[in-house]
Amino acid sequence: MSDSDGFDVRAYTRDPRSLRRGDLDLVAMQGLPTNTLLTLRHLQQVERGTLRLMRDLLVTPTHAESRVTAFLTTWAYEEYWIADALEAVLEGNNHTEVAHSTKLGRMRRGWDDRIIPTVDAIRTNLLGSDIVAGHMAVGLLDSLVARESYARVGVLEPRLASLIDPIVTIKDRHVEFYTDEAADRLAASAGARRLGQQAVRSWRWPGSRYGDPGYVQPVLRYLFADPSVRADIDAADAQVAALPGMAETHPIRRALGRFASRGARQ
Repeated sequence: MSDSDGFDVRAYTRDPRSLRRGDLDLVAMQGLPTNTLLTLRHLQQVERGTLRLMRDLLVTPTHAESRVTAFLTTWAYEEYWIADALEAVLEGNNHTEVAHSTKLGRMRRGWDDRIIPTVDAIRTNLLGSDIVAGHMAVGLLDSLVARESYARVGVLEPRLASLIDPIVTIKDRHVEFYTDEAADRLAASAGARRLGQQAVRSWRWPGSRYGDPGYVQPVLRYLFADPSVRADIDAADAQVAALPGMAETHPIRRALGRFASRGARQ
């Protein structure tokens, strides 16, 4: 697909957005409540996972897609500076707490670091370029969740406007790219749609694979427990459901429901 048909990757790579510490009013952001700080830490750790995500994608046929790899290079740059800006706010609030991984999480991390890249390289290269459709659908889900999370933080803590507003703008561009790419690639073949459906079914909330669910649950409760947010979640799910082969899917609402059910049992 050429840039004239949708998201302009050339323009995107020529204009990366870097949110620097000097852009922030860090003094105004001091004294933030605990729930806000825990949420910012969770989001910061998700952003720090960029290199792992890049590694996992680039051992698959996605690495041969020049349009996708050009986007990912700038995407990783933007993610790095978002994480650094979040760290600056956390440092300004003397917040050093991080989510501790569980024994299962440490096992998963070891598996993902040592085994998964090799397994995925073999498996996905056998499946061919159709696998890229699944990667784009998952990228869209991750970006939608990030955008909704940051937007919600901005509503809950207006003092963070100089941090949150630029991040939401950056995430909007990510959503636009993944929406275009996923739609085109899922429309290309039944095989791409099947792999896309599998990827969306197995998608998990960003930042939840290694950490203690008891750390993630309060963050999600803080962000999304208010009934007024349901319309935003449904709208994000609708963006996924609008993709070819994805009708009637509600992955974000389903993921939130799993965390809510787990919390109710504790």
